Amino acid sequence: MKNASNQRTASTMNPYLVQQIQTASPEKLIHILYDAGIKACRKRDRVKVGQVLTELISALNFDYHETALTFFNLYRFALDEANKGHFQNSKMVLEGLDDIWLNYVMSHADESSI
Repeated sequence: MKNASNQRTASTMNPYLVQQIQTASPEKLIHILYDAGIKACRKRDRVKVGQVLTELISALNFDYHETALTFFNLYRFALDEANKGHFQNSKMVLEGLDDIWLNYVMSHADESSI
């Protein structure tokens, strides 16, 4: 049942976006999620912000406990703020993390693929 729902959702999405997601590296997928969360905050879409942050939380690797816990706490704060209607705070967290992600993680991911 869940799979059928995912197929319907994918079929109603922009085909370019579907292709981008299906071919993206794990690092790029995180950036795509940050971007979707920022856009949802601008629209004050509590459900979408919650979905994005839940997905980011589920992507954490707790084998790296301290790092994962730091991100978990930031995601949890952003989620709590969105649930209170404080979308600007959630947006600031996601924008800050996206800046770091783009400037550090994505640049290092590019270097490792050379």
